[in-house]
Amino acid sequence: MRIGKENILILILLTILISSLTLPMLPNVYGIETTLKIGVPGEIDSFNPLTSILSAAQSIIGVMYESMLYLHVNGSYSPWLATGYSVNASALTITFTLRNNIKWHDGQQFTSDDVKFTFDSIMSTPALDRNKFRDFIASVEAPNPTTVIFHLKKAWAPAIYYLGTQWIIPKHIFSAVNITTFKNMDNPIGTGPYKFVKYVPGVDVEFEAFNDYWQGKPAVPKLVYVLYKSTQSMMLDLLAGNIDTIAGATVDPELVATMLKTPNIKVVVRPGNIIRFMGFNLKRYPFNITGVREAIAYAISKEDIVNTVMLGFADPAPDGWIPPYLGFWYNPNIKWRKQNFTKANEILDNLGFHKGSDGIRVTPTGQKMSYSLLTIAGRAEFVRTAELIQGWLKNIGIEITVQTLSLGTVDEKEGVGDFDLGLMGLGVPLEPDFYLYQRFHSSASAPLGTYVPRNWFRYENPEMDKLLEAQRSEIDIQKRREIIYNIQALIARDLPILTLYVKHSITAYRTDKFTGFNEDDGPSSLISIVNIKPIGWTPPITTTTTATTPTTTTTITTTTTTQIQAPGYDVTLIAGVIVIIVIIAVLYIVLRRGKH
Repeated sequence: MRIGKENILILILLTILISSLTLPMLPNVYGIETTLKIGVPGEIDSFNPLTSILSAAQSIIGVMYESMLYLHVNGSYSPWLATGYSVNASALTITFTLRNNIKWHDGQQFTSDDVKFTFDSIMSTPALDRNKFRDFIASVEAPNPTTVIFHLKKAWAPAIYYLGTQWIIPKHIFSAVNITTFKNMDNPIGTGPYKFVKYVPGVDVEFEAFNDYWQGKPAVPKLVYVLYKSTQSMMLDLLAGNIDTIAGATVDPELVATMLKTPNIKVVVRPGNIIRFMGFNLKRYPFNITGVREAIAYAISKEDIVNTVMLGFADPAPDGWIPPYLGFWYNPNIKWRKQNFTKANEILDNLGFHKGSDGIRVTPTGQKMSYSLLTIAGRAEFVRTAELIQGWLKNIGIEITVQTLSLGTVDEKEGVGDFDLGLMGLGVPLEPDFYLYQRFHSSASAPLGTYVPRNWFRYENPEMDKLLEAQRSEIDIQKRREIIYNIQALIARDLPILTLYVKHSITAYRTDKFTGFNEDDGPSSLISIVNIKPIGWTPPITTTTTATTPTTTTTITTTTTTQIQAPGYDVTLIAGVIVIIVIIAVLYIVLRRGKH
């Protein structure tokens, strides 16, 4: 019996309708989600691990290049490229034992020569040696492929932090280039879980899972970092499901409530480790006068910034730079100057900066106190903070023009000293030397016109230099803390910068495609990326071995992962296909009977 054309058309339409309703609920043809997308705001300055400055680039570099130890947010270390380390009795010899199963992305074997080359390159090039490794490391020895020995000139308190967390570069690539100018943008070669595929400026950076990764091939085949000009557009894409998590930024406070109510989004709030501050150009008059800086500090309400800009997801920052987040190292006697317009005006009056008829003060040399405040475009918290500061300074007779520019431009202008006042921020590591030395030592400053990445406010104080150098060599932790307490007191007295607030770490990730996000270290951390798996992925088989370092100083247990490829199709997919076939067969039979 023939079936009419109209019934065939009905059968086709019904099949399409059923498929459209059923297929979106099924996985893709591989049975899993294949691409993890991470949003990152900002610009890429370089993929060179030794020269990159901007946070967006550093967020991405960390998935390609690795260190001997992995530093967790809580300050503890895990073995990474190294299985462990030992320190001799004099604390002048530190030995790292490396894994022997690690390859670079181009197939070359990773060895101790790469580690030695990395540190030798830094120490031989002042532009790369921002933390003055050459002041402490006498030599680096690589006696065999899995052993690296650091011989120190003198005691070095933060040695494990600097040696263990330094990104290692491949000797066979970087020995053929000028490292200081090499941008490494075309084909970065690292040891990380993902291999570089392509970079489209202003759009995204694409990676593929590294088959020979030492922890086993990642479960997610593709990784894409999506680049954004504003944090707001990035957050909207997270809400819409266009990206899976974020890096290099925190959730805008005003979106927290919305995200908490949005299905398939998990919001994670952790103690604050991100500081926001305003730098003064100490090479420009009148910001080279401590009293002027103090008057500005008294004009600003850190509490109001916390409540109106950050909606309570932050804390006022103490004037001594180191926040309570650093715990043991924080000097609890250092608070912050409360807003006091009367005191601020009094200080400026006594310095001879008197108000004109328009309410704007004039310097003793006859110049109007009219200046610019640099801030970052596309970052709502920076722009709103700048606008608040602008209003407060007007109350004490200082006219401010808010200048919003891209992050790269702000970094460049601040770096060469082409600014009056500038806003900036950074994450706070638990090792205080990294947070202090590059920012406040005179050697990290430079004349106007010469770019400097950290001490761009150009603070130069011999008293500070002595304290910074002393804490680096003090092994007694209590004595070192006392020195660092004094450093905080000196910063609070001199105010080369004005800390504003310490942000809570507010991040978020989607739960509808992937599992394995690490909330403690962050959803976009390397620990997360190594462990994230698509929903429906068959878990890998793991075996555990114990590696003991040459002495009893450090014993670390490490997990080696061997992955078994998940089936190409899962039960859900097969069941869905069977359902569609059965429905089509039933419709066919019904239509045939209808013709009888």
